[in-house]
Amino acid sequence: MKQNWIDTELVVSEKKSFNWTPSLLAKTTFYYIQSAGHFKTRKGYYTRREGFKSILLLYTLKGKGSAEYRGRRYELNPGQLFVINCYDYQEYYTSSDEGWDIKWVHLFGSNSEEYFNVIYDNYGPVIDIGSEIVDYIDMVMDMMEKGDRQFEIKASNIVVNMLTHILLEASSNSGYCESRSQHRQVREAISFIEANYNSNITVQDMAEKACYSLYHFIRVFKKTTGYSPYEYLVKYRINKAKALLDSTDKTIEDISYSVGFDSVSNFIRTFRQLEDMTPLKYRKLWRIQRRAQR
Repeated sequence: MKQNWIDTELVVSEKKSFNWTPSLLAKTTFYYIQSAGHFKTRKGYYTRREGFKSILLLYTLKGKGSAEYRGRRYELNPGQLFVINCYDYQEYYTSSDEGWDIKWVHLFGSNSEEYFNVIYDNYGPVIDIGSEIVDYIDMVMDMMEKGDRQFEIKASNIVVNMLTHILLEASSNSGYCESRSQHRQVREAISFIEANYNSNITVQDMAEKACYSLYHFIRVFKKTTGYSPYEYLVKYRINKAKALLDSTDKTIEDISYSVGFDSVSNFIRTFRQLEDMTPLKYRKLWRIQRRAQR
């Protein structure tokens, strides 16, 4: 196990950052935010670290930065996202006389490392991406600044959206899928899942929505998202169930049917497989945690 350490020289003209200590429930159940911020750095700024259990998403707004990660050097230009696992040694710094304007978020939990591995193994740590990722980071910082009481639930959903967005954008830009039309069709399938998750939909239904054969659809969807279509559907249903367990007094039976499961026993079994606890235990733990935060 690597010893964690950090060395940084914070040469900035403007700085805004927030830290969050995740609850035990968040660490065991959710994707969670550790910190987020916006730095307008000047020449001389740098960060070196190693041994931290954290995924860093760092977006360049203006100026230019440089980075070293896993034995390679990278230039970080406007419109590019730097995605790394902070357990491995990394170094990044301002390399432009005009400075380096960056927004960033540290996150971890759930399947974040698996998401990172899919991104890094297929596209590397530097990704050309639109500014929509900045909107997600701004949402996180806004909730942290306001002290949103449901921050951990909302942040978990935002993290999933961010990581999925990165995968879709990276696959679109790199040629990993055969064409942009495939990228659009996967988005269509995801929209179909999110609109119909509480119905008895099948992978064949998704494939037809995307205008693909069943085999081709499964292959393209898995390459683009890192999940099979069925895995994505089940995870989406469980995330919806977790929100209902926390925010309503609906029975476990009512929740199981409302998110698309065909039986209570199947719902409880699937929930336990993905979350390492029953839905009832999850509800009790979350409510204990929420009372403790009041």
